Order: sequence, then structure tokens, then C-alpha cells
Amino acid sequence: MKKQNIFWKLYQDDPILNPNFFSPILADPSFLFPEQSPDGLWHLFLHTIFGIKHYTSEDGIDWDKSRYVVWSALRPFIYFEGGTYYLYYEKPKWLHVPFSWFPYRKWKSRIEVRTSSDLKNWSKPSTVIIPKFDFHKDKQFGESVSNPCLVKYGDRYRLYFSTNLAYVKDCGFNEPKFITVAESKSPLGPFSYFTGPILAPNDMDPFCNLAAGSIKVIRWKERFLGFQNGIFWNPERNESCSAILFLHSLDGLQFERINQTPILGPTGKGWKASHVYACDVRFSEAENLFIMYFNARNRPHWSVGREAIGLFVGKVEEGVGMTQRGRGTSKVYG
Repeated sequence: MKKQNIFWKLYQDDPILNPNFFSPILADPSFLFPEQSPDGLWHLFLHTIFGIKHYTSEDGIDWDKSRYVVWSALRPFIYFEGGTYYLYYEKPKWLHVPFSWFPYRKWKSRIEVRTSSDLKNWSKPSTVIIPKFDFHKDKQFGESVSNPCLVKYGDRYRLYFSTNLAYVKDCGFNEPKFITVAESKSPLGPFSYFTGPILAPNDMDPFCNLAAGSIKVIRWKERFLGFQNGIFWNPERNESCSAILFLHSLDGLQFERINQTPILGPTGKGWKASHVYACDVRFSEAENLFIMYFNARNRPHWSVGREAIGLFVGKVEEGVGMTQRGRGTSKVYG
């Protein structure tokens, strides 16, 4: 098979979407290409402190006014198949997101899904994942399942999700500790849970020593590619950070890093100074590009930090040598 190089680059240095006065964060983007949508537009879902918002765009860069589609929910993922749109998201206790900093409120969440045929009218929610095993729960911080990502392989569906909680002291809030999966014959479940994590923090890992964060997985060239935002302590800056790690797997369960260092990380200044967080990635056959929307944070603590949305692209080149060409180059065998 031909060798593949993927050359990653920021579309622009500035965010493509900024938070406003009412919510300091825009986070966890998930999107659809125009060819997947009923109106030929780009569609973007993300969350604020109040719930999940839905944006549209003609070019994927300039986004029109949004509307809320699910209140008191976060971390959306949009999936399309057979004329049906599936919107997965984490659903915590009512009003828990804006008050999650309160020290005596234990977190408790589930993953829900709603369906639509037009991206305008949505069904009632259906619960697909709940905290079930001990590794989903923490006695001090609560019970959490979050960051859903659905991948089809063969005639089955695999739902990747984050679980459990790890407290990040300088941020003043929890991050997802483990990543695991569940499988089903239908996007609506029922799902069979794996009984342990597939990714976990490691004290010796410089880019994932506090929490595993989240992962988005796609099928590409008979492989599974993973984009994980590990949470780690940076001793040089004496603060927590997050960066996107590029992984691959033959079976979608045992992942290895393609690049030993992150393909996208914090810059120490500006809008992505401290954390580059969750992302969504899709491959455009027409453009031969990976498109990644991500959110990043400028300062760690919840009381001062703001989160905005950025765009990262990966260009695929075939038949070239495997020599790295500049920072951000990633290698994959096709």
C-alpha cells in the first residue's frame, strides 16, 4: 500500500467562533459537511453553560446566528445515517453545569440521544448510556458518562465515551478520567458496555498524566484514527494543560500514538494559551482533507478562563517519503 503523510495546520490563528457575555465558553464542537445536510449548509453543534447550540454556515468559517436545541446539556456529537440525524450528548442534573464549581454538588450524568430527519425538529430524548460499573464512578466527585462518539464498523455500532472524574486543582473543576466503549446493533441501543477503560491516565505520560479527557474516532483506510485530548500537568509552566494526541488502531480498541508529541497544543499565550480541548474530525473525500473543529482555553481557572472554537486541517499526500516536513506533520500507513 502507498504511504500516507498528513500535514496539519491551523486554518487561521484566531478563533472562528468566540464566546459572548452570557457564557464564557463555547465547547465540544461537532459538525456535518454540506453534503450530509438537507439544506446544503455546514452544521455545527456545541455547548455553552446553558445547553447545546446549533449553528449553520455556507462555508464552514462564518457561522450564522444560533439557537438552543437542548437545554442543560453538553458535549454533543452528531451522527448521520440513512436519512436520520442522531444527536448524542451528556445530560447532567438540572442546572448542574453553571453551578458545577459548587463544592458540595456531586456530578451525575447520562448520555442521551435525539433523532431528526431535518435538523430542525427533534424527537424526545432516549437514554443510551448510564454510569454502571465502579470505574464510571468516583466516591468524592460523582458519576459521569460523557463525550459520546459513534462509529459504525460492519453491521455494528461502537459508542466511545468518557467516564469517571479527575479533579484539576488549578482549573477548579473535574475532567473526564477514563475513556471506554459500548457496542450495539443499532445507533439507538441497547448498548453492551465494556467492563474497563481502553484509555487511562498514566503518571509517567507527559501528555496524559491527570486525565484521559475525550476521544473522537473515525474509520479511515481500514483503520481507526483517534484524536484524544489528554489532560496533563506541565511542570515547566506549573499549570495543567490539554493537547490533542493523534492515535491509530487496527481494531478500534488498542490505540497507539502516531505522533509521540501532540499535533495541536497550548501556546502559552492568546486564546489557546493553556488548554486545547475536545474536537470533532471528519475526512472530506472531495477536498482530500481532514477537517477538525476544536475548542481551546486561555486560562486554567473557571472564574477567569474563556473557551472559543478553532479550525485545524490535515492535508493528505500519497506516495511521498516518510520524512517529516516541518512541525505538525503526522505519519500514517495506508
